[in-house]
Amino acid sequence: MIESKKQSIEDIVVETLAKNPYTLGPDLLLLIQKIRPKTTKQALYSALKSLMESETVAKIGNKYFLSRLWLQKINKLFKTQKEKEIVRDVIFDLKDKESISYHFPSLLTCDTYWAHVFNLLIDWTPEDCPIFVWNPHEIFTVGRNQIEKDIFKEFQEKNKYAFFITRENSVLDLEFKKIWSNSHVSITTDDKIKFENSYYLNIFQDFIIEVYLDEKLTKEIDNFYKNNQKLNGDNIKIFENLFSKKYPVRMKISRKKEKASLLRKKLSKDFFIPKHLKLN
Repeated sequence: MIESKKQSIEDIVVETLAKNPYTLGPDLLLLIQKIRPKTTKQALYSALKSLMESETVAKIGNKYFLSRLWLQKINKLFKTQKEKEIVRDVIFDLKDKESISYHFPSLLTCDTYWAHVFNLLIDWTPEDCPIFVWNPHEIFTVGRNQIEKDIFKEFQEKNKYAFFITRENSVLDLEFKKIWSNSHVSITTDDKIKFENSYYLNIFQDFIIEVYLDEKLTKEIDNFYKNNQKLNGDNIKIFENLFSKKYPVRMKISRKKEKASLLRKKLSKDFFIPKHLKLN
C-alpha cells in the first residue's frame, strides 16, 4: 500500500499517522491537505472508518494512531532510528503512582488499543523481568486468535518470559494451557485468586494494565466456556461477535512500581520461576 506510485487517501493517512501519532481529526485533515490539497473532511473520515475496520488505525478519545501490530509490518517506511522512536505511546509519560483511564464502546475497540500497548510493553520490559497475565478465561485465543498468535511469537523472538493464570477449569481453559504453553510462556489455573470474572490484569515491570468488562458481557463469556467443549467454525464466529457487541469496557493503565512488585509475587506462587528472572 505505502509503495504505490499513486497514493490513495488511505496511503496518505497511514504515512501521516506514522509520523504524527495521536493526532486529532481536524489536525490530521490539515496535515493531509498539505500533501493532497483537495482532500475533504468527508473523504478523510471515510478513509479513517475503513482503516479502523481493518485495524490498521485505532482511536483513543478523539485522537487517531497506527496499530502497533500493523506498524511492525511497515517498519521500512522509517529511514532512521530517530523516526522509529517517534512512534511511542502516552503511557510512557506516566510517572510512578500515576494512572490513565480509557473508556471503549466495545471489547473489540478496546482490544485494538490493548494489543497495541501490550506489544509496546513486551519490547519495553527487560528480559530479566517476567510478564504476568491474569485472565478469568483466555478469551483472545478464541476471539482474536491471529493477534494472540503474533503476541505469543513475540515472547519467543524477543526472549521475554510470560506467565499466564486463568481462573476456570473448563475444557477450553485447560485446552489453552495444553496448546499454548511454550518455552517462554507458562500457563496455570488458579481458582483461589480473588479477582472478579469481569477483571483482566497484565503486569509489565512497573506498568499495570487493568481491564473491566461489562457484567452482561462477562456473563456471555462465562456461558460460552461453560456450554462449549470444543471449538469449531460456528461457535468461534459466535464468540468473535461478542467482541463487537456494544458493551462498555474500561481500561486503566498505571505506573506503580511497588504495587506491580506485590502483584508479581502474588501471581508467581503457582510457577517455577527461573533464577535469572527478578520478581522485585
